[in-house]
Amino acid sequence: MYNYFEKKTILLVDDDPNNLRLLQEILQGDYKIYAALSAERALRFLEKMSPNLILLDIEMPGISGYDLIQRLKSDYRWLDIPVIFLTGIEGRESEYKAFEMGAVDYVLKPISANVVRLRVSHHIELQSYKEELEHMVTRKTEQLEKTQDAVLEMLANVTAIRDNETGAHIKRTTGYVELLVNNLIKTGHVDYVVGQEYADNLIKSAKLHDIGKVAIQDGILLKPTKLTDFEFDIIKKHTVFGAHILDQAIKELGDDSYFLFIARQLIISHHEQWDGTGYPGGLERNEIPLAGRIMAVADVYDALVSERPYKAPFSHEEALNIILKDSGTHFDPTLLKLSEPIFSGFAEVAKAYKDENYRFKMFY
Repeated sequence: MYNYFEKKTILLVDDDPNNLRLLQEILQGDYKIYAALSAERALRFLEKMSPNLILLDIEMPGISGYDLIQRLKSDYRWLDIPVIFLTGIEGRESEYKAFEMGAVDYVLKPISANVVRLRVSHHIELQSYKEELEHMVTRKTEQLEKTQDAVLEMLANVTAIRDNETGAHIKRTTGYVELLVNNLIKTGHVDYVVGQEYADNLIKSAKLHDIGKVAIQDGILLKPTKLTDFEFDIIKKHTVFGAHILDQAIKELGDDSYFLFIARQLIISHHEQWDGTGYPGGLERNEIPLAGRIMAVADVYDALVSERPYKAPFSHEEALNIILKDSGTHFDPTLLKLSEPIFSGFAEVAKAYKDENYRFKMFY
């Protein structure tokens, strides 16, 4: 919670010692006061401390008040510090220039104690209110992100309950996706420009890639032997079912649905293949969203290294060789090339999230 009762700090900048003494006498009982006889000294002070407010003389030798405020407003560290100009120049032109330069107010000389107190008090209160609002927005944003993460985890758990093979699979594939997308940020390849917001949403969304399996009947989803062609065609539909699950939420949220939009891309396209032979849309090359291309690598790797009733697990090296062999057919070849430095991390993720540690026990 923002502390309204803590004494606020004010920096006085004026080349006239008499003005500084007068201002200190007026304000020192209510605020922590620091004084600088020049803009140069003020800048040295600002390197060590950021005050809550600056009272700044305009007409000073060397760096003027106008020059100083330009520096303040061009530096992110001091951009938001409110500045009240002190000036002996009256007139609309000087008033306009003061506000144009970014000052919140100005006080005419000779200085009136009552005017200074009221102006300073007013802007200190405004600044405190602004900072409290920023704290509130930050807290609300954090709460929203926690709620968002909890909902995503809940949806992922629904899939895991239906299919015990899925629980650890979700953990592992999310870990692989995190490695892949963070590596793209690091490489900065011109054709794979990834921002942090996209990366964060993709990592969160990875756990939903199989959410559409909740719509697949148990007889097919849980079948311990190899699926028939007909049954496999049903399984394929989990990509479309999953996208449909999110469609209504995306429609309701509108512009606030970016994280679900990324999830939908990933869900519906993670079984597409680079050469166009995948499903459900037969997309090829860059028609496949980057989210789907990344998820495809994670999903296939995990399927290869995992034990299933119908297959033994491949080793990390065997799985990686199979994936690299399918570069340019199943997988995006450039993505694989860029990802080579982090593939060793896949084995560590697989070791950390073993199937036996993530099975849901059903009670009847």
